[in-house]
Amino acid sequence: MRLDIKHWKLLEAVGKHGNLGRAAEVIGVTQSALSHRLAEAERRLGNPIFERDGRRLRPTPAGHALIQAAQVLLPELARAEKDFELTAQNANHLVKIGIAAYSAYHWVPGFLASLPVKREKLQVDFVAAATREAENTLLTGATDLLISPVNIDNSAFSSVPLIQDELVLVTHPQHPFADKPWVIAQDLSDVDYLTYSLDALPGFEYERFIKPSGIRLRHIQSVEMTDAIVEMIAVDLGISILSKWAITRSLKQELVVAVPLTENGLPLTWHVLTRKSDAKHPAVQLTLNALCEWFTAN
Repeated sequence: MRLDIKHWKLLEAVGKHGNLGRAAEVIGVTQSALSHRLAEAERRLGNPIFERDGRRLRPTPAGHALIQAAQVLLPELARAEKDFELTAQNANHLVKIGIAAYSAYHWVPGFLASLPVKREKLQVDFVAAATREAENTLLTGATDLLISPVNIDNSAFSSVPLIQDELVLVTHPQHPFADKPWVIAQDLSDVDYLTYSLDALPGFEYERFIKPSGIRLRHIQSVEMTDAIVEMIAVDLGISILSKWAITRSLKQELVVAVPLTENGLPLTWHVLTRKSDAKHPAVQLTLNALCEWFTAN
């Protein structure tokens, strides 16, 4: 290998932050030292890795491929060290699960109770950061399994369908919409609408339901936690469009009501994603299989 681990760390940091100054802060070296390290890497490889664009460094096409490799390799090395530490402490494996977009953990106790191995042999942690930074947490190794309401298009990931769900309008039980057989987008033009993201996320309600209708929502409030949105709806402070599965507990407790979107509904498929590099990782695959079996049974 022509590059050392210090060069791979440089590639990952500069690729993420776009300039040597910020990358040097993250790595913990001076900007001058990092500049020399970059020059050394380019000398070893015989070609430029980055091109200057003002103060920013933009990767060349070949450099972009190296950065993608660094984003995969470094988390793998870090986790190998962590797995070693856990094994040395008689805890064989740690697997980290995240849920994209929604803070939905009502299923966790039942799933953990169903695991086919003793808890001291497999530790499962849950990562809240995946709610907002789903793809990044899986790419960097912060999560090992990502439960997502969209199938993220990334060549580094493998994906399997987990459950069939639907997007629904969520209202207070006494709201005028609560007794409707379904709603159309035009019904929402003058309501107090709560959203967990102002971004038009692909595959979600704005792209599939609101935008095609041509309407404009007049009263929008951003509430970045979906469980907080449900709590607000339960006291009649607005309505929202959410995953029906994600609000299962609140529906069972009759705190809120789910109303179909259009006469035909708006289906949603949840997926579970892993890194392709974990295809032979025993703990990740065991947890993935257990997850799929549990959701199929429940």
